[in-house]
Amino acid sequence: METIGMLKAHRILLLVVILFLLSAPAMAKDLTHRISLGYNSQTSFAWVGPGSDTANAYFNNQAISSKYWWSEDLGFEGLLGYFTAKNEDVGGWAAEIAMKVHYNINKEENMNLYTGGGLGLLPSKIDYGAKEKSATGFIFMGFVGMEFFIPGLPNLGFDAEFGLQYVDIDTYSQFSTYGGGFGLMGIRYYF
Repeated sequence: METIGMLKAHRILLLVVILFLLSAPAMAKDLTHRISLGYNSQTSFAWVGPGSDTANAYFNNQAISSKYWWSEDLGFEGLLGYFTAKNEDVGGWAAEIAMKVHYNINKEENMNLYTGGGLGLLPSKIDYGAKEKSATGFIFMGFVGMEFFIPGLPNLGFDAEFGLQYVDIDTYSQFSTYGGGFGLMGIRYYF
């Protein structure tokens, strides 16, 4: 009889410990003073110049990205993207050099929800054959995003951002959803 009572007590104690562990608050992903290197499908807009058949090819920029979290809530991201294209009549290149600020608004075990804004320069040069045209524009960004981590891969972050952007380059300006459509997706490794 004593053994059965002892067994019940152990089961109850084990059940209490399991319930305590399951009900404990999840620890947020703390990225303070961590730096990452990765990739973003960043800016997307269609300016090359008047009458160009390659207009839609330009500025669908894929960017190298690096994030640094200054504190638990405040992070900075630098972006560098480059694109070049040519057809029979028109060729050229375009780049994106941008900086974004992130502010965490909700932290969960394997995901951080953030908001932020950014500013970037958009230099480009277009060769029409007989003449060349250079321009430098800018982009403003405002967004909400989430960065999530797969359990077991604590240093590999995946992010998605949604928001608005304003692009102004030469005589072209555009106000659109962030990323020029669905949004931004990225992947980065934290060191």
